[in-house]
Amino acid sequence: FWDTECVMLPFYLLTNPAMARALLGYRYHTLPGARRNAIMYGKTGARYAWEAAATGDEECPTTTPDGSERFWTREEEVHVTADVAYGIFRYVEATQDLDFLYGEAAEILFDTSRFWTSFVETDDDGSVHMRSVMGPDEFHSHVDDNAFTNFLVQWHLRYAADVYDEMAREAPEKLARVVEALGLDAGAPAQWRDVADRIVQGVASENGVIEQFAGYFDREDVPVTEWDENNMPKYPEGYHHHNMEGTQLLKQPDVLELMLMFPEEFSHEEKLANFDYYEPRTLHKSSLSPSVHAKIGITVGDRTRALEYFTRSALVDLANNQGNTAEGMHIASAAGTWSTLTGGGLTVDHGVLVFSPWIPPEWEAVRYTLTWRGLTLRVHADHEATTIEAEGADGEELTATVNGRQVTLRAGE
Repeated sequence: FWDTECVMLPFYLLTNPAMARALLGYRYHTLPGARRNAIMYGKTGARYAWEAAATGDEECPTTTPDGSERFWTREEEVHVTADVAYGIFRYVEATQDLDFLYGEAAEILFDTSRFWTSFVETDDDGSVHMRSVMGPDEFHSHVDDNAFTNFLVQWHLRYAADVYDEMAREAPEKLARVVEALGLDAGAPAQWRDVADRIVQGVASENGVIEQFAGYFDREDVPVTEWDENNMPKYPEGYHHHNMEGTQLLKQPDVLELMLMFPEEFSHEEKLANFDYYEPRTLHKSSLSPSVHAKIGITVGDRTRALEYFTRSALVDLANNQGNTAEGMHIASAAGTWSTLTGGGLTVDHGVLVFSPWIPPEWEAVRYTLTWRGLTLRVHADHEATTIEAEGADGEELTATVNGRQVTLRAGE
């Protein structure tokens, strides 16, 4: 699933970069399957499966086990292809692994960009659209111009073009090998940028709320009025997992996930407006949902709701609050819980770590260990101070921002 790049990879990037590299290596080794998926839908390039296994071919079922309900995720949740590109970007940012970027990653980025140019639709006015797709929410299928998907695809195409240009300057021989392997036209990067520039983006209402997809605000606004013994929302009376299409109710975050993945692209006011709008409409029928709301809650300063959502995320399996722990541990949710504890006060700004630890009043302190560009950092923060111990090879150091102050972290200090 997309869980790998958007939820699990952030954990591994900060704890075990070699494992993060292996996860992305899986995407490279299943690239032939992604190409077969594209051909299956009459497109070019490489399209990653919504559910993939050993070969990368699509494994997602089309119906529920009893055959009574249709799943559209395999056909429409195409954003996973751009999520893979996002995972590549974050990995390279954390590790500066240019050998990977200029080799396997470039092949993935370029062939998936080729897929997007064959997938999008262009109107007479030149505007580019993503039609009949499904965003992360998953309660709504056959929608046009899902804000999350359109943004990610635009970003993906521009990133691929930037990597192409960087390789032309820094590694022309490696670029030539990738271009030859893919049979890539020299005008491809310009085409990617042109398409990206014309992809329509989510429209914000007067109060700054981004419409999740074209026509979302016209759907029925059904209130959530009941919660279960685990403080998880109940389906409103008469509704269930498969009849939400006509409502504004969400399975899990969509616009909020976008703001979490690209925090620098949205203002504090935009994040707050969208959190206030979408949070009451989200039913959290995915174990990934609570940690996203916790992290956005921390970001916008709503520490009360943030702590509530952190607790929900932490208790997914301990309290079985999704009701399906018997089927297996929610490992992506566990990663989301960890990244709430650390990421609630840790961001990356253009490759620089920014620490502002999140410590609810009810807690005494937080302690965690992470790795970043050759250093192991042991962080301890309480209500009085933040201490970071750096371990690594002699001479290793990096610049970070801690509680608003720029500091140099050196091995052994």
